[in-house]
Amino acid sequence: MKKEQAGFTLIEIIITTAILAVGIVAILNMFPLGIQIAGFSQKTTAAVYLAQEKIENQISRAYADLSVSEITEDYGTISEFQGYKRLTSVVCLDASDLSTAACDYDLVNDPYPMKKVNVDVSWRSSFGGEEKINLSSIVSRR
Repeated sequence: MKKEQAGFTLIEIIITTAILAVGIVAILNMFPLGIQIAGFSQKTTAAVYLAQEKIENQISRAYADLSVSEITEDYGTISEFQGYKRLTSVVCLDASDLSTAACDYDLVNDPYPMKKVNVDVSWRSSFGGEEKINLSSIVSRR
């Protein structure tokens, strides 16, 4: 009478090890992508901060001091944020359809002139190319 032995055969152990190795390699390949995505999120957050900072700086001025202009701060010119570029523009708006208009308001017939502050912040992405966010705000005479 033969006794059956309990246990694993060599083939079963090899197959199990191969499946486990493939799973571990797949999981380890996700870490670099996760780190890249976290870096992208960090850069996007900084870009939103830079855009919001510029908009708040512009809209805190008196309406008359908010001149129609376009200002470019190129890479390396924003202190503590060397890897970012910021373009700020201020334009006058037509109150009827919010399209860009000349700044020759008739304050009798149009007592609420408006200006639009637009900020584009760009940075070089770790995925290649350049990423950009845009924030805008409309300001009226107080």
